[in-house]
Formats: sequence, C-alpha cells, structure tokens
Amino acid sequence: MKPIISILLSVILILPTISCGSNTPKSDITNDSVTTIDSINTPQKPSSVRVMMMGDIMMGSQCPWDNRYMTADDGKSLFDSVKPIIAQGDFIVGNLEGVLLDRTPQSQKMKNTFSAVNFMMPQRYAKYLVDAGFTAMVITNNHANDFHGMGVDSTIATLKRVKMPYSGVKKEAGYTIIEKDGIKYALCAFSTSPGAYHLDDLASADSVVRAADKVADIVVVSFHGGCEGLGARHVPKRREIFNNGLSRGDVYKFARMCVDAGGDVIFGHSPHVVRAMEIYKDRIIAYSLGNFCTPKGMSIAIPFGYAPLLDVTVDSKGVFQKGQIHSFIQRQGKGPILDPKHGAALDIDRLSKIDFPDTRLNISPTGEITRR
Repeated sequence: MKPIISILLSVILILPTISCGSNTPKSDITNDSVTTIDSINTPQKPSSVRVMMMGDIMMGSQCPWDNRYMTADDGKSLFDSVKPIIAQGDFIVGNLEGVLLDRTPQSQKMKNTFSAVNFMMPQRYAKYLVDAGFTAMVITNNHANDFHGMGVDSTIATLKRVKMPYSGVKKEAGYTIIEKDGIKYALCAFSTSPGAYHLDDLASADSVVRAADKVADIVVVSFHGGCEGLGARHVPKRREIFNNGLSRGDVYKFARMCVDAGGDVIFGHSPHVVRAMEIYKDRIIAYSLGNFCTPKGMSIAIPFGYAPLLDVTVDSKGVFQKGQIHSFIQRQGKGPILDPKHGAALDIDRLSKIDFPDTRLNISPTGEITRR
C-alpha cells in the first residue's frame, strides 16, 4: 500500500503545477505590468483641461420692487443655449453681478437707501447656475454690496445651500479650491469694492495668488476692475479712475503681477464691454469679458450686448495651449444665444491687435485662439 500512497501523493503535488502553469516564468512579470494594472484602477490626471469663463451675470432683479427687471419664464431658460458648451468644460466660472436675496419686509426697508441701480436676484435663481453647469462663481464686484451685509450674507448662504463654490469675500480665505478628476483648481477673485481683496493692494494680492499656487495645479484669477462704458474699451496700462472718483485699479499691472505670482488663467470684467487679450509668460490674460447674461436692467445694445464665453485649454501646469471665443449675443428679457456673426470674437481680436500688437496670440474670424 505504501508505494500506491506515495504515487498518489506525487500526483496531487504535481496537479497544482499543471493547472496554474504558464509559459512565462514568474520572474519575467515586470514592474511595468503592475503599473498598467494599477493605472486601470487609479485614474490618471488629465494632461490638459478646459477652463471656461464668462463676465457679468445678473439673471433678473427684484429691485426696484416690481417685475420690470425680471426675465421671461422666471429665468428658467436663461442658459439653455449655453449648456451644451459648458458641458464640455472642466472648470466653468462667471461673475455674479449682484446679490441673491429674496424680497422681504426687512430688505424692503432698504429700498430708499440707494441712489444707484441695485441688483437683487431671487434666491431660487441660484439653482439655475448649478443646472447650467457652473463650477464656481465670483461674488466680488461693485454690486456685491447692494443691500449691504444682508445681501452679502444671503448670497453666501444661498450658494452654500446649493453647494456652489465661490470666491471674493475678504472675511474668508482669498481663494477657494475645487478638485475635479484629480486636478486641483484655485479660484482667486479681486475687485475694488468694500469687503474685497483689492486690486490696488498688490502685496496682498501677490500673497493670495502665491498661496493658491502652492496648493493647486491650476490657478484661475478673476478681477472686477477698469472703468465702464464705450470710452473704456482699451487697456490704458495705468490706474483707472471712474466718474465717482474711485480707483478701478491698474488692471494691466495687476494681471501681469498675478501671472508672476503663479496665476495661470487671468480674466477680467467690469467695463460692460470686451477688452483685449494677450499671452504673458505662456499664460492667457483676458482684460474684460464684458457682460454675459444681463437681460434686464442693463444696456444690451452693441457692443454692450456682446457676450463672449472664453474657452481655453491649458496643460496640467497651466500653460496656454489653445482656445475658443464662443461669441454669444444678449437678448432683452431672455438668455444669450450664439452669434453667427462672431461679433465678440471680432471685437476682441481688433482690440488685441491695437493694445497688444506684439503678443503671441492669433484670433481667427470665428474665434479660434492659437499662438503665433
């Protein structure tokens, strides 16, 4: 019996070797194979991303205390023409011009305390920003303090409620971090208004951007600066003083300083018209994207009605690769629609050639942006 048992044991020991055998020796399985398997389970950071930016967004105002500045179908379709483009972006940001505040007896007590136009969007409109696909909002501008602290607090609380990140309040951090697909984006927002990180305080702005650059892959800088109107279409390369005697910053000096400090994509708004673009140290600067969605309460006559959506592709370090100006045009009481005449792109191209003739930037008649 012992010889039979010995044979059986030998067969049992051999069987696992036969069933698990391979023509490739175990020592030939390389580290590259393991890395490939790991990469399937762990998504790699994209080598490039698309950052999309828009200028002023005021979706309809309940002030002055009637419905004259409210929009069609209660604003539900304001971004219908924009959504297909936004859906292709990785980081989408716009400037919220005004406050998110509901009409209440408390807010109505303030209606006679202002001499200028004030923008008060219903809180329910915040959902439209989420549904449209925005990643974050800028909330610092010359209308951010409409209704004073009540308006600021309501805007912040409303955006938090719908889980929309924001930047621009000095009592909070100078930047906000949003992570998507393994890429960390920082949004830093500046203006010349009370309670903001101020354009004229270059030392503080430099510190904010440098701090953001230490923790983020892509640093997006927004600034609400420069004078307003038809006379403010060019970048003067000096400090601008508006007709109220207040500084609106030296946007040229500020924007370039932000790039020097680590900013990757720099965009401005405030003039209500578009301004030039340039490439500086391989980073793109858009000095004003004008208005984007201001269907009531503001002029939408050309050129105020030009509404560019700036779509730029940058590599994982923020270096500009290519871009597209999607030219929209605004409509009275409704959301913007694509402009078949590409008016915004043509205007930005013309201004860029005048203000920055040496910049390494080409803008085609249909808005494609390439480097020279």
